[in-house]
Amino acid sequence: MYSLRDYGEMIADRDRFNAYSKAILAAVRPGDVVLEIGCGPGVFALLACKAGARKVYAVDSEDIVHFGRELALANGLAEQTEFIQSDSRKAQLPERANVIVSDIRGSLPFYGQAIVSLEDARRRLLAPSGRMIPQRDILKVAIIEADDYYSNLIAPWANSSHSLDLSSSLPLLLNGSYAGQFRSEQLLSEPQTWAVLDYSAGVKSCAAAELSFSVSRPGIAHGLCLWFDTELFDGIGFSSGPSAQKTIYGQVFLPLLQAVSVQQGQKLSTRLQGNLVGDEYVWQWETKIWSSAAEPARYFRQSTFQGTNFSSQGLRRRAADFVPTLSEQGQADQWLLGAMDGKTSLQQMAQAAAQRFPSVFARWEDALNRAAELAARFSR
Repeated sequence: MYSLRDYGEMIADRDRFNAYSKAILAAVRPGDVVLEIGCGPGVFALLACKAGARKVYAVDSEDIVHFGRELALANGLAEQTEFIQSDSRKAQLPERANVIVSDIRGSLPFYGQAIVSLEDARRRLLAPSGRMIPQRDILKVAIIEADDYYSNLIAPWANSSHSLDLSSSLPLLLNGSYAGQFRSEQLLSEPQTWAVLDYSAGVKSCAAAELSFSVSRPGIAHGLCLWFDTELFDGIGFSSGPSAQKTIYGQVFLPLLQAVSVQQGQKLSTRLQGNLVGDEYVWQWETKIWSSAAEPARYFRQSTFQGTNFSSQGLRRRAADFVPTLSEQGQADQWLLGAMDGKTSLQQMAQAAAQRFPSVFARWEDALNRAAELAARFSR
């Protein structure tokens, strides 16, 4: 859940906010219906009203939509805007939108259910010949030298502490993906495009590419740096790539299992793939660093799946043929949901649940907290 401070940082990201403002002004025509997905306090929705929209639907699953209504009222735009607290994939609108605006990315557009949500909105909620903001994202990757970042990442595990050897944790650690803020001078190769997401035409929630790089200067290769360039509307856009100016997105860092010295002109190749599994992306990167006079050829095969600390029991519980039975906590949750009959208060449920499941709820207040969590998610 984002705080107002988080949303303030999004507004303060000048390149991002100015580009979105220009794109909305260019894309929205007088009388248009606009949908904003993941609206937060609805700032883009209000800009769409100012651009001439007849009606703007602003959708977000969090309670921030109630603050958005206050902002609309304060700006004299309450009659034009309708804030809807819902997952956009469940939202039903009385009319299709001429323009859909969103920024539900993380460090990359491949983030949680973002792509799935945008594709659902395009198919189900966008009018024929409607316009998407962003129109497309271009995903970039380059080889990067990131000595300080890499050293800080591995140091607690690579260096012995109090006579303990923690180095067996390094393979798990170096099969992870990490967010960072890097500078363009750290890049060891020219950026390569590895995916283009054309939201107006429809996109898939996964991508893969095989890429070749030529080292542009001598240095130490520590991993891959990923970011995106975006075209919001008709040439208006920005980049989240490495630069002196920080962005709210940052970049994604996929480390190598070992830092490798490279020379100018040396060849590298990588196969990069991102697949949505549940609500998370699993990243795979296979990197070959061709031999040079200084170093023999190196080959690294890595995946965030290998960096996930699953137990065999945990994996078994995810298997398609697993036959589950409810734990006592599960039974307590089932009972609480069944007690939500439109007649019983949360306090009454909690007091009864604490008596029925004493090993789950030490106090009735604990049961109340759990009942309130379930009610917030599942009640009407």
